[in-house]
Amino acid sequence: MTKGTNLETDDFNELVANCENEALHLSGQIQGFGGAFFIDNESLTVTAASENIAEYCPLSVAQLVGTKVHDLTWLPLELLYNLGIKAGNRAYAFNDNTTTASLNYRSHRSDAGILIEIERSTATVTQRQYLQLRASILPRIDASWQEHDYWNQLIHTLDEFLPCERIVLYRFNEHWSGEVVAEKVVTGLPPYLGLKFPASDIPAIARQMYYQNPSRYIADSRQEAVNFLTQYGTPLDLTYSDLRSVSPLHGEYLQNMGVATSFSVPIMQTGKLWGIISCHHATATPIDAHLRYQAESLVKYFSMIYSTYQSKKRLALLTSLDDEVSVLAQKLRIQGEQSIPSFLHAAKTAFQASGAAMYINDDWHLCLPKAEQRLVRDIDNACRHDTSDVLLSKQDIREVDGLASVSHEEVRGVMLIRLNFELKSLRLYVFRQPEKQITHWAGNPDKTIQKVNAHGVLSPRASFEKWSEVDGEQSLPWSKRDLLLAKKLRAALIRLLT
Repeated sequence: MTKGTNLETDDFNELVANCENEALHLSGQIQGFGGAFFIDNESLTVTAASENIAEYCPLSVAQLVGTKVHDLTWLPLELLYNLGIKAGNRAYAFNDNTTTASLNYRSHRSDAGILIEIERSTATVTQRQYLQLRASILPRIDASWQEHDYWNQLIHTLDEFLPCERIVLYRFNEHWSGEVVAEKVVTGLPPYLGLKFPASDIPAIARQMYYQNPSRYIADSRQEAVNFLTQYGTPLDLTYSDLRSVSPLHGEYLQNMGVATSFSVPIMQTGKLWGIISCHHATATPIDAHLRYQAESLVKYFSMIYSTYQSKKRLALLTSLDDEVSVLAQKLRIQGEQSIPSFLHAAKTAFQASGAAMYINDDWHLCLPKAEQRLVRDIDNACRHDTSDVLLSKQDIREVDGLASVSHEEVRGVMLIRLNFELKSLRLYVFRQPEKQITHWAGNPDKTIQKVNAHGVLSPRASFEKWSEVDGEQSLPWSKRDLLLAKKLRAALIRLLT
């Protein structure tokens, strides 16, 4: 395969797998905006240092490697005394003037020792300013914020002190594709608000590192990396390093976006990666280590506030669903056949559906034309073979074995609610019609049309212009609200009918 060729399917799958397996933490290099050295746990000796370390400490790399930690009299003691014992623990010393320059220090604990990272101090935000910014993330007592208000306020707060042309809040979905749901961008740059990015843009190995690090800072996507001089000749594990070098593929991706400086902070919700704050600048722009630390703290505070909001919102949703289910169940409490059509019509409305059908007392009842009873029986015969769950939901009923030929204009999405897997048991079907859905991507997400560079590596796409994908084959997706309603309705039917 040569540079500039399109990809065959097998080649594409192999290259994507290679991207996912890239050992980002074993690059053996750091970015040049700082220096670093490693202290071995057992010997308490410096066993590795970056080749540029003399720019940040009184010793050359050759002098530093082999030095005992107690001889590093210029090293702020809090980096060692305040460092926890678990891998990933950090300690900081900002704006330290022990040497001739004002420097920012970080220490990182790993299983093998301690990594010390040093940067020049370039900017500050006072504690008073930080507390004012922190307070602005909270809604006023008389305010009634919705989720977009929380997102936009976080973006505008970070914009107060981060020197970036674009700040976006990027939210993941359950398949790890993401969407820009809030944005602050300078005039003249194309907006990304509302655009989606495929999961492959942030592969699993990169997402995992957001669980291990409070942020990721790339000072200059075009800058050459700096090597380590190490006593052992093997690459250091830079899992917890802020200076870790940039993957060539990611550097090319940023350059294709017109981005030199990138700073991103993960947003965690209930222990999971919910989204990312991403800050971009077209030219290499220093973002001071203390500013990055304060941004990390603000995002963590936002995560806590937003989690509280989400909990209240979920409680309100559960309460409203309980009310809906009570109304639905009440319709079935009326004795006689006349209760079933009313129930089916109400279920159709509750699920925003095009039709509904129920098997009860050895008979079918339809909120669809009677002529379609045979179709419903065929659907039931096919769906009964899926015993993965008592609830079954599909956006396209044709994905079910045996139903590929279903073409009814009001039957495309399906939700099946059953009490159990017995053939005579009640089964409720809710249907949705096919609807045109438009997804706006930041560039064409189809990686099979991308190129391979001279090193046999998949090149990132070169365009991030709005690219619209139209799908009119499926129904609207079944939301979390729909699934919760289905579970609660099933529980109510069990109580009522068994």
